[in-house]
Amino acid sequence: MSLPDHIFHTKHDFTPEFAWAAFQLLRELDGDAITSVELYDIAKATGSPLAKRSDLSKLLAALSDVGLIKRYHDAISLSESGRILGKGIGHYKQGFFTAVHCIYTWKWFWDGQTYLGTPSWSYRECCRQILNSGITGISYDELVLRVVNAAVQNFKINKVSFSRSSVTGVTNWLEVQEPSLIHKDNQRLSIQDSYVSMPEAIRLHLAALCALNDNAIEINSLNMRKLAESFLFNTEEISNAVLEFAETSDEFMLLEGLTNRIIFKNSDEPFINWIIRTTRNKNHIS
Repeated sequence: MSLPDHIFHTKHDFTPEFAWAAFQLLRELDGDAITSVELYDIAKATGSPLAKRSDLSKLLAALSDVGLIKRYHDAISLSESGRILGKGIGHYKQGFFTAVHCIYTWKWFWDGQTYLGTPSWSYRECCRQILNSGITGISYDELVLRVVNAAVQNFKINKVSFSRSSVTGVTNWLEVQEPSLIHKDNQRLSIQDSYVSMPEAIRLHLAALCALNDNAIEINSLNMRKLAESFLFNTEEISNAVLEFAETSDEFMLLEGLTNRIIFKNSDEPFINWIIRTTRNKNHIS
């Protein structure tokens, strides 16, 4: 039996600026397939920032890693999730950034293949290690070492391809969240020292967690830890923020009791509905 193909590297070429530029162009094509050469030509003709990149292969590979495009031989187009994202929160730049971070932090869980190392696993592991380091922070080299060690232990393998450039592939997206989820100082990464409300992000990440648990979660340490790793804030701050959000939300219902529970009801956001539907179907299949 062949061993699973683990991929831990998070592509540093997948920068928010170029990812957004590529996504915009592909969204305008409305599902039509196109080659990377044709995409580059359109970028030059329209003055898109994407024209600064003569080779789009790594950028497009990363868009494939997060499931936003599909490929057929040399042709590419937005995937179902990419098209749905473009109809809702991904219609504007910051919404797209929020959604990509959400995908990265949850896709490994959504896919249900916990035996397989993926860029999504590495992304969340980086978030976990940065959160664990607190406001004192962690160096790039130490972060690489911790992710590699965690991969070796988790997947029982000897070789892990993960480097400082892989860390950059993660921090690219942590920095563009609003507000930034990390602080950089002298080659060290640390969490921000105070919580700032992020309601648009909370609804996405809360939906992602609910989708993994038949649309309902308990406010317990395990679930709040998963959300804390997505926001790089401590579990107490996240618990309070989630409860406050759910109390006034039309999309979620808060049930108070010995253990508070939050239930997903419905949403007008297409991408949230895609998260719920797709994850539920995969869970039922498995």
